Amino acid sequence: MRVFNQLSLQSRLLLFVIAPVFTLACVLQLLSFNQQLQRAQDSLTQHAHTTARFLAAVVHTPASLQSPGYMQRVLNASQLSREPYLAVLITNHRQQPLARLGQPFQIQIDQPNRIDENVQQLSASLVMANISSSDTPASVLGHVYVHMQQDQLAENLRQEFMQHIALITLILIICAVLVSWISRSVSQPLSEMSAALKRFVVGKHQFAPKHTLPEIKSLQTTINQISRDMQHVEADMRTRIQDAQAQLRYQARHDALTGLVNRQELERRLQQALQDAKQHRANHVFCYMDLDQFRVINDTCGHLAGDEMLRQISMILGQRIRAEDTFARLGGDEFGLLLCYCQVEKAIEIAAQLRQMVESFRFMHEGRLFQTGISIGVVEITPDLKDVGEITRHADAACYVAKDNGRNQIHLFHAQDDVLLKRHVEMEWVLRINEAIEHNEFVLYCQGIFPLQQPHLPPFYEILIRKRDEHGGLIPPAEFLPSAERYQLMTKIDRWVIQHAFMALQPLFKMHATVSPFIVSINLSGMSLGDPQLLAYIQRCFEMYEISPQHVCFEVTETSAIINIDHTITLIRELQKMGTRFMLDDFGSGMSSFSYLKHLPVNFLKMDGAYVKDITLNKVDLAMAKAIQSVAESMDIQTIAEFVEDEATLDCLKEMGVAYAQGFYLNRPLPLNEALARHVGTISQRKKKKKTVRQDLAV
Repeated sequence: MRVFNQLSLQSRLLLFVIAPVFTLACVLQLLSFNQQLQRAQDSLTQHAHTTARFLAAVVHTPASLQSPGYMQRVLNASQLSREPYLAVLITNHRQQPLARLGQPFQIQIDQPNRIDENVQQLSASLVMANISSSDTPASVLGHVYVHMQQDQLAENLRQEFMQHIALITLILIICAVLVSWISRSVSQPLSEMSAALKRFVVGKHQFAPKHTLPEIKSLQTTINQISRDMQHVEADMRTRIQDAQAQLRYQARHDALTGLVNRQELERRLQQALQDAKQHRANHVFCYMDLDQFRVINDTCGHLAGDEMLRQISMILGQRIRAEDTFARLGGDEFGLLLCYCQVEKAIEIAAQLRQMVESFRFMHEGRLFQTGISIGVVEITPDLKDVGEITRHADAACYVAKDNGRNQIHLFHAQDDVLLKRHVEMEWVLRINEAIEHNEFVLYCQGIFPLQQPHLPPFYEILIRKRDEHGGLIPPAEFLPSAERYQLMTKIDRWVIQHAFMALQPLFKMHATVSPFIVSINLSGMSLGDPQLLAYIQRCFEMYEISPQHVCFEVTETSAIINIDHTITLIRELQKMGTRFMLDDFGSGMSSFSYLKHLPVNFLKMDGAYVKDITLNKVDLAMAKAIQSVAESMDIQTIAEFVEDEATLDCLKEMGVAYAQGFYLNRPLPLNEALARHVGTISQRKKKKKTVRQDLAV
C-alpha cells in the first residue's frame, strides 16, 4: 500500500490496467490454443480413419491394385489433397508402394498404430479390408497407410498463436500509449499546478490556459480566481496589519487613559535630550508634576471620577505645551514634561502657568465641585548628569520639596539642598532595602530579657535587625527603618524577619526533642498589623518550620496597635489561640495608653524607656513607672522594663515588682544563632551539674 501510494497516475494505469489486461489476454489465448489443437487433432484422426475405410471399401479386385492409374484416381477421389496434414500410401501385400498422396513417409510395419514421440509425428497404420478373389477368400491384397503430420499441425497452430499474441501485444502497446497520453494530460497539469502552488505568492502567480481536460481547466480557473481573491484579501490584511502595528506602536508609547506619552517613551526622549546636552550643550528642562490631594477625589467619588478628572486636566495642560515638548503621564496622578531647547527661567514661567491652570480648574461630579492643585519639581538637564534615572530622581525630589513647602508649589532642584539630599538618601535606601531583602543582606541579632522576681520564668530574646554594608560592617536599624516606613517597606521587612527567625529556631527544635522554655520576641510594624494576609503568613511559617507557638511572642508598639485597633485585636486573639503571646511595646509614650490597654489582650507590657532610664533620678518618671506597674498588676499583665543601664535602676525595678528587665547593664545584643547556642550550652551545663549532684548524693 505504501508503494502504491507513491506511484504516479500514469504508473497506476499502466500497472493496474494494461498489465492485467495483457496477462489475461495471453492466458485466454493459450487456453484457446490448447483447445483448438485438441479439436484439430481429433478431427485429423477421425478423417484418417474415414479415409482408410473408404479406400478399403473401394478396392475390390487384384486388377485394380495392378493399375496404378486406377489407384491414383481413387486417391484423388478421396480429396485428401485438400488435407495438408494427411499422407496416404497404398501398398501390395509385400509392402511395395502402389500409389501415394501427400508427403512421403516411412512405414512402421511393426507398430503401425503408435505415436512416435521422438520425431513428434503421429503415424497410424490401418490394415485394409481383405481384397480377395472369388475363389480365394479373405486373401490380403495390400495395405493402406494414412500418416498424420500432427507436428506440422501443432507448429502451424503455434505460429498462429504467436501471431495472435503479437497482435494483442501491439494492440496493448497502442492502448498503453493512449493511456500514457491521457494520464499525462491529467497528471502533467496537476504536477505543474502542484509545483506552482509550492512557490505560490499571493497575487504573483496565475495559471496560463492550456489545451487540457475541461476538469483541469476548471481547476486552473478556480485557482486563478482564488489567487485574485487572495490578492485582495492580502492587500486588505496588509492594511489591517499596518493599522494594527501603528496602533500597537501608539499604545506602546502612549497612556491608554489620557492619550499622553507614557513613561517608557518619555524616558527614551529624556535619554535623547541628555545625549543632546552632552554633545551639543543644548538646554533642556524636565518638570515632574504631582496633583495635590488627588486621593480625596478617588476615595470620595470613586476611580471613574478620578479617571475623568485626569483626562480633563490632561486636555487643559496639553493646550499650553509646545509642539517640540513632550507631555507624559507617568502613572496615577503624576505627569512629566520635557521642555526642549528651553532656558530654566522660561521653564519656571511655563511651570507657573501650568500650576495656575490647574489651580483655576474646577471639577464637577454628581453636583459636587472639586478643586485641586499641582506640585512641580523642576530640574535642568545638564551634561554632568549620569543617566535618565538621575534626572527623574532629582525631579521627584524637587517635587517632594514642593509638597513639603505647602503643596501647589514649584521647586527648582539644587544639588546643595539639604532637604533634597535627605530625600535622596531615603530614596537610595529604598533600593538598598529591596536588594537586601532579595539577597538576604540583613542580619538577625537578639538581646536578652531576664526575669527579676522569679528566676524560673522563661527568658526572652528580642529579635533585632541589622544590615551589613559593603565592607562587612553593621548598619543599625535607625538608618534604614525610617525610609522603610516612609515607602511602605515594613511589611516586607517584618516577613523577612519572621521567616529567618523561624529558620534559625528550626534546627534547635529538631536537635533537642525537649527544649528548655524560652521566648523569642519579634517586632511587628503598624503596616504589618494592617496587612490582612499577615495571619495566614504566620500560620504557614509555623507549619513549614515546625516551630512551637509557645516559644514566640510578637511585639507591637502602642502607636501602631491603635491605628487599626479592631484588626489588631482580631490578629492577637487568633494567634493567642495557637499559644503565641503578645507584648505591648513603648507603653506610656501615647496619649491614651491606659484607655487602649483595657481593650488590647496582651500578655506583656514593656514600659517606655524614657521613664525607666532616669527612674532613680526623676521622681515623676518613678511615679509614672509605678503607675504603669500598678495598672499592669491589676490586669494580671507582666511588665518589662527596657533601658536598664546600671545596678541602681535594676534594684529599683526589683523593688517595684517589675517582672523582666532589658538593657546594656544585663547584656548587649548578640547574633541570634550565637545567643541560641549559648542558651543550649547553658541548659546542658545545668543538666550536667544536676547529674553530678545526684551522683554525689548516691555516694
